[in-house]
Amino acid sequence: MPQTDALLYVHGTGTSTGPITSTANVVGSGSQTGTILTVTTVTSGQFGVGQVVSGTGVLANTYITANGTGTGNIGTYTVSTSSTVSPATVFTMSPNTLGDSFGTAGSQYSNLEIAFGAPHSGLTYPYLPAFPSLTEKTYTFPPEVVGQGGTDWGLHLLIEGAFNNLTSINFEVCTSATTAATYNSSGNPIAARTLSLAQLGVAGAHYYIPISGAAVLEFLRFYGAVTGTNPTSGTLAAWFGPRVGGEQ
Repeated sequence: MPQTDALLYVHGTGTSTGPITSTANVVGSGSQTGTILTVTTVTSGQFGVGQVVSGTGVLANTYITANGTGTGNIGTYTVSTSSTVSPATVFTMSPNTLGDSFGTAGSQYSNLEIAFGAPHSGLTYPYLPAFPSLTEKTYTFPPEVVGQGGTDWGLHLLIEGAFNNLTSINFEVCTSATTAATYNSSGNPIAARTLSLAQLGVAGAHYYIPISGAAVLEFLRFYGAVTGTNPTSGTLAAWFGPRVGGEQ
């Protein structure tokens, strides 16, 4: 499981309420005719099979049984109970969507960028003091031990919500002595791994990319290069930390 210190996270909220985002699934306006629910506008979240639907006029124990033209966003969905609900009705779908969306607008960088200690204060960027910073690597005496003494560290990718549409995402870990490390700058990426739609389409899957501590500079984030059609659903949480066992 993810470490509880939100400062390790490179894709998540990193807030005091918890590092993994929990987003309410709210339909701004929609309607239902028979077993077809139509989502016209979306306020927040993503929609999919298994979510329980609630709203004025919606019968109890109604849930989504299949996607229609909607695949996480606007469109139609088949639901378990027949009813007639007038247009412009606000619906909510439970449970909330966990994790942060990724790739809906195409290739992108992670939400957060980690700073590895001095000289950075850690006030603006997540600060991981347990790992030697770029400055400390220049000391004539050894820096503090990385993690738990030779422990394998790397990037963890936890699929919170299944992805759709895309062909694959190539996750490229990049580092820099200054902020905004880029995947195509000198020496980058320092590690990479491509995950297919079949891998990204499994909610709960936990993937791992090992990273050499010697290659990490002052800042670290990752870039996800999307191939194929951009996803309309799919969320993940990602963090930098030691291998914990059970990762793929």
